[in-house]
Amino acid sequence: MRTYATIIDLLQMEGPGLADYVTTDELNQLLDGTLPHGLIADRYIDDLDFTNLVTVETDKAATRADLLTWIGWELEVAAQYRAEDAAEDAAAALRAHAAAQARQERIALNGRDAIIERARENGATKDAIAKALQISRPTLDKWIQDRKDRALFNEAIYALIRRDTSQTDQAMLFEALGVRDTSGQASAFLAGLSTRTLDDLRDGERELLDRAEKRARELA
Repeated sequence: MRTYATIIDLLQMEGPGLADYVTTDELNQLLDGTLPHGLIADRYIDDLDFTNLVTVETDKAATRADLLTWIGWELEVAAQYRAEDAAEDAAAALRAHAAAQARQERIALNGRDAIIERARENGATKDAIAKALQISRPTLDKWIQDRKDRALFNEAIYALIRRDTSQTDQAMLFEALGVRDTSGQASAFLAGLSTRTLDDLRDGERELLDRAEKRARELA
């Protein structure tokens, strides 16, 4: 029979830890205070007596007191893990929401651009297009310019990550984009990933997209 000075020594050496010893429901009840800690301490002691494999040098009263202290420590750790998990879940939900929103915005932009482009190809004037879209002519001009800017930015980003783009040319492109530090470069690469949907990629661009993401993560 192995002997330990205290129950805490025994549990730290052999376990089981509190999270492994109680059920999920019991852990929830311990955390919200609806399950007395003493019931779990008594269960530990009863199980220890039942096994006849290990013992502690202190008496049951001291062992129970130590167990209550140890259970409190274990619950502090469990609560911290719960809080961290909740924070991670919340962050993941926010990221998913932001990604979905960004995708919807890209779809809306692509649809708007496609309508304008088709109308212009069919010979419609800007005034007629603006009237059909129920927007002002200045708003239409801004949309068209925004589309040109996005296209230029998109091409610049893809040029930055091409294997045959020299470091000198990369530096010039970063300067043209107003990017002068590492975090800004990472942001520029990541922004490039949102300029197209996967369905928009041409031959070879998926590979460029993968390399852009990898490079962005390295810079970040």
